[in-house]
Amino acid sequence: MSDQPEIHDKTFNQASNERIKAARQLGTLFEVFPDRRQAFEDLLRLCSDRDSEVREEAVNSLTTVFPNVPEKELAWERFVNLTAYPVERIIRTAVNSLIAVFPLMPDKKRAWKDLIELVNSKSSLEDVSRGIIRSLPNAISEFPDKGQVWKDLLEMTASDDLYVREKSASFLSMVFPELPEEKKGKAWEDLLEMAGEAGDIQVREQASKTFGEVFSFLPDEKKDEAWEEMLQIAGKSVDQAVQKEILLALPSIFSTVPDKNRAWNSILRLIEDERGPVRKQAANILISIFPDTPNKNRVWSDLLKLTGAWDRYVRDTAADALVSVFPYLEDKDAVWKELMGLTGNEDEYIQRTAADTLSKVFPYVSDKSQAYSDLMNLAEKRDSYVLRRVVKTLALIDPQFYEGYKISEVKAENGETKEKEIWEGKKEVKSAGFYKLASEKAAFVRRDAANSLGYALSEEKRGKKKGMMGEREVMGKEKIENEQVKENKKPVFDLLKFTGDRDEYVRKDAAESFARAYSGLPEKEEIVEELIRLSSDPDPQMRRGAIESLLALYSRKSGKTQDVWRELLKMSGDGDTGVRKGTAGLLSYVFPAVEEKSSVFFDLVRLTESQDAQLRKRAVELLAVAFAYSDNKQRAWKDLLRLTSVEDREVRKGAALALSSGYSGVPDKGKAWSDLIRLSAHSDSFVQRAATRALGPAFFDVPDKTQAWRDLQVLIDNPYIYVRRYALRSLGRASLWRALRAENEATYLFGLKEAVKYFKEAAETSIDNVIPEFYYPFYEALLQILFNERSFRFESERYLSEVTHEIKDLEENQKLLEALEEFAGLLRAAGNLIPGDLPAQKELLEACIGAFDRASGLFEAVEEDAILAQKSVKKEYPKIGKVVLEQKLKETLSGIRYKARTACLQAKGTPTEKITCTVSQKVREWIFQDLEKDRKELDRQLDSLLNILRAQIPNVPENTYIFEKLEDIRQEQDLLERYRRVGRFIGLIPGVRMPSRASGK
Repeated sequence: MSDQPEIHDKTFNQASNERIKAARQLGTLFEVFPDRRQAFEDLLRLCSDRDSEVREEAVNSLTTVFPNVPEKELAWERFVNLTAYPVERIIRTAVNSLIAVFPLMPDKKRAWKDLIELVNSKSSLEDVSRGIIRSLPNAISEFPDKGQVWKDLLEMTASDDLYVREKSASFLSMVFPELPEEKKGKAWEDLLEMAGEAGDIQVREQASKTFGEVFSFLPDEKKDEAWEEMLQIAGKSVDQAVQKEILLALPSIFSTVPDKNRAWNSILRLIEDERGPVRKQAANILISIFPDTPNKNRVWSDLLKLTGAWDRYVRDTAADALVSVFPYLEDKDAVWKELMGLTGNEDEYIQRTAADTLSKVFPYVSDKSQAYSDLMNLAEKRDSYVLRRVVKTLALIDPQFYEGYKISEVKAENGETKEKEIWEGKKEVKSAGFYKLASEKAAFVRRDAANSLGYALSEEKRGKKKGMMGEREVMGKEKIENEQVKENKKPVFDLLKFTGDRDEYVRKDAAESFARAYSGLPEKEEIVEELIRLSSDPDPQMRRGAIESLLALYSRKSGKTQDVWRELLKMSGDGDTGVRKGTAGLLSYVFPAVEEKSSVFFDLVRLTESQDAQLRKRAVELLAVAFAYSDNKQRAWKDLLRLTSVEDREVRKGAALALSSGYSGVPDKGKAWSDLIRLSAHSDSFVQRAATRALGPAFFDVPDKTQAWRDLQVLIDNPYIYVRRYALRSLGRASLWRALRAENEATYLFGLKEAVKYFKEAAETSIDNVIPEFYYPFYEALLQILFNERSFRFESERYLSEVTHEIKDLEENQKLLEALEEFAGLLRAAGNLIPGDLPAQKELLEACIGAFDRASGLFEAVEEDAILAQKSVKKEYPKIGKVVLEQKLKETLSGIRYKARTACLQAKGTPTEKITCTVSQKVREWIFQDLEKDRKELDRQLDSLLNILRAQIPNVPENTYIFEKLEDIRQEQDLLERYRRVGRFIGLIPGVRMPSRASGK
């Protein structure tokens, strides 16, 4: 039995830790105390103790025993009073207690009123109002008067606190279903008013989202009207967020609308909206709701009309949807004829849509015989796009029809009624000439044929297994299978012919198609023998196609590949150069699938000693990846060090890169650091650069950071300029490590400033050619955002502008573009941090360091390209000569014309259509014959275009980045580079901010 008097006395003890123990014991032993009234009074008194920790413990104990306390209202009142205590921990504990005990309150009406007053009171601390509103759903579910809840939530949507407004608006959807039926109409009107007239965008957006969540709970007689009201709000609102939320909700509620035809028409009207996002959403809605629309013929007719809409997205979406609607139609053959007629339409887009739809809906046509004949006749026409789609369809259906004919023939021989030989003669000619028909067409047609034939072969195998099983005994199993193998060989080897096509992409698609079909083909051994024979074919195109087919097959092989790897190692010693070359190409495809990779690294090291240069190159490219799987990384590290001194420079480069990425996995990091320092003085400049670059990330793992810092300080005086550059950068990385370990904001700021200083010195290292700098502009922007309260939007845009300014052909490097956008996103995240929140700042910095680690390979490749360009520029231009330089300029002009024409087409119907198409028309006239004679004209026409752009592009803040790019082009001295920058700039024009849509669009 507990000693209640002793615990009671302890509540008066001068030592706070004794009072804390007493409060804890009161909560634990409350139920066994003989005098619960006394224990209750002790807890109430301790809730007002002068020591905050005692108060917190007492509140927690009182919450625990609340079900058994004699006066619940008194305990509730004490919790309410504690929300005014100016200590965060006490406030948080009191708020949690209020929510926790609310279900146990006898007078919930009074308790609910107290909670709402605490949220709305201007005297309440922010932690109180936000803490209560955050947990309010727990109380809502326990409070029976949902009408009062709805009323109070509506009032809170007008709160001065943004967080309270947003949360209260979000809770409306959970209350609406439990409102009395007679009040739901008024509640719906409240939502309409909030979505249309609320002063806060977040409240309007949340109200719009609530429409979709509560619509199904409206009375049926109200739903048609409510649907129209939602569309009216979406149509009148200037807030895209409101429009988006309402339109996103429509597909999910359409099935509950009584008058679906009327609702369908209302969405069709939105297709004509002048706002692009609304049109796009409306098109998406139509596709989502058509299965629930009763009149499918009307749906087909409407979608067919929309394939001629002026909005490209609407056209494409409608065209894609036709295939989904077709199976629902009753008279499919009539619709098929309609589509056939549309292939001759004057509108090119309708032609393409019809042809594309024909191929997709063919499986649903009842009269396939006539449909097949129609397609074959259409194939004889010379419209390239229509031919592309028809040839694709032919490849899909050819094996199926041919096999069907053979089966019916076997049935007749077994005494069954012979079917009408529709395909006799005609089919044989078509099948035999399929490869010839496709091979005579353009490359894109041949690609489609290769893809489709592979698909047909793999699908056909599965289909025949199901369809013929029940008939094999009747027709003669052996004969059917023999016929099947015999007739399948022809399309198989047609596919192999495509693997030797003159076009690289056709070869690759054929190889991939063969790999897909391989597991379902008969006589695999014969096909493999044919591939092996082709691999030694004197025709280089055929030989190349065979090897690529093998690559695709190995890359898709799902069984054990360890034996394949061993076979490749044997083949690497073959005396035939072609075999070794094929082996080299296979290495990177087979390696990822090898089950036991622990020894592969040392296999690759041995291959780097091969006499075949191609084998050495391919093997060394895999060293960095294979290092991670090595079971003896110390030995592997030693092998890499040895390879940095071999004669083959490609091997040295690959070894250096593997060392850079492998440091974190080496057990003896102190020794490995010393190795990297030693390599920074290597005779090979690439090895120097790679080793010095690696020191920055390695600093985070090196055990003796004091000595490592001294080593880096020595390297900044190195005579080799790039060693100095990357040593300074590594010091910047080391300073970031110091900032991460900071215990206060001042130390964190010092580390970040020190890092920015070193990054700046690295960027300003004197070099002849500018190397793109990624680190300094980013961390300078981060520093400005965190501590100088600069706009994160401005700094992120400035960072992208500064970095992309020096990178050539950036648009072609999608991965680099994505990496830069990630960094811009980190800068935007920095703008959302609360000033003085050191843990959040350190967490963000850690994310930034990780992002740079992930992108380091991309950045280093860009830097190396710039360095090599600097070294070779004086040597290469004399070698290139005037003729080659003119050819490069002509190719650039051709690319500009193509990009401008494409941009013009994309800008149709948008505010930038006029300026984009003006540029397209202007550059169409650009031409020259001789660089020396036409140099002035080349400068003149470029300056003329820049003047037009400056005059027509509005000078608004959103277009600052555009004007910076124009200035970059103007200041560029190299003629070829000026035109290359114009090519990259054209892609930006459709995104220019214009004041309004041009009239007449």
